[in-house]
Amino acid sequence: MKITAVLAGPDNSFSVLPSWEVEGDVWFPDVERVFAGRDAYVLTCLRNEPDEITYLVTGELPPGEPADPPVIDSVVPWAEPEWYAEALPWIDNHLTRTGRPVQVRVWGLSNVLRVPTTDGDVYFKAHTHSSTLPPAELPLLFANEPRLLTSLTGDVPRPLAVDEKRVWMLLPDLGSPLAAQTDIEVWTEALRSHAQLQRSFVGRTDELFESSCVDRRLSVLESALDRLPLATEWTEDLTPQERDRLPERAAQLRAAISELAAIGVPETLLHGDLHPRNIAVRDGQVLAFDWTDAAVSHPFLDLVTFTEKRSPLSMNERVRDAYLAEWTEYAPMADLRRALDLATQLGALHQCVTSLHLMANVTGPDRDSMQRGATWWLKAVLAV
Repeated sequence: MKITAVLAGPDNSFSVLPSWEVEGDVWFPDVERVFAGRDAYVLTCLRNEPDEITYLVTGELPPGEPADPPVIDSVVPWAEPEWYAEALPWIDNHLTRTGRPVQVRVWGLSNVLRVPTTDGDVYFKAHTHSSTLPPAELPLLFANEPRLLTSLTGDVPRPLAVDEKRVWMLLPDLGSPLAAQTDIEVWTEALRSHAQLQRSFVGRTDELFESSCVDRRLSVLESALDRLPLATEWTEDLTPQERDRLPERAAQLRAAISELAAIGVPETLLHGDLHPRNIAVRDGQVLAFDWTDAAVSHPFLDLVTFTEKRSPLSMNERVRDAYLAEWTEYAPMADLRRALDLATQLGALHQCVTSLHLMANVTGPDRDSMQRGATWWLKAVLAV
């Protein structure tokens, strides 16, 4: 993959740096490997082509060939070089650094830096939220993660420091991802612990809304079905045959919502993006992180992202049943298994709604990525 970078210098000057090659596939937000050994922070991705990615960067780099100012349509705060003049001192006010922070991931949704400190690595995260955007911009789905994590009780990461207004936080290194674990007991504990956390918020939905969780209850998903058969941005990348199936599928999903609600598992806390790389294991403790998609909905919807072919243990019946066993207060196991089947169908719809909402609030390569995600999930809705 060819990498091109435009350097934003002092006095609004710009220059194009010599390009370089990176082996293998590159997802444009994952910038750590792309900029390894270069003292640069990515402000935004300008173009994401199949064989070349172009970034706008700031940093202590020799200028290249003079260039005209690039067209920047990003509205996120970290797309401006001055943002780092605020963020880096804020980090230094809360810890003792032993080196330069390394940018791990950045795009229109979040900016993550790994900070070496005297007590080990610490992660700084800023993410997009309605409070960080210009008033004319539509509000994003994302929960205010720093506020949410400081209000949740249970097995969740505890921030070392937060700035709720700017939606910044510092988190300790949480360990290795669940996806790398081969012990099935670790996997069963991960889902059992998550179910216990969800159950602890049954009947406390008002608290979750106050903590910035979005409303994705089954009634909200049902209203989204009104748009499903229409010719909108939802359907533009489907085949004619797939579009023809949408009215029938919408009717089936309405029936699934009614059946799922009747089983009796209450709506409560939903992580929203609970996959095996958003769960960490350290010193025997299992913690789910990246709660920006947090919502109030049917809890079983979380398993649609947790279960994946590339992580065989995520599909193990013993792991699944460890999760379901935590809900037998509300229904017998046979009914819970049926509820999980229904939630798998509706979980794909939930993820599609998320991608489409984000797509409406980002630009450029970020929007293209969200559109691909929305199409993938909509095809999953049709495939179930």
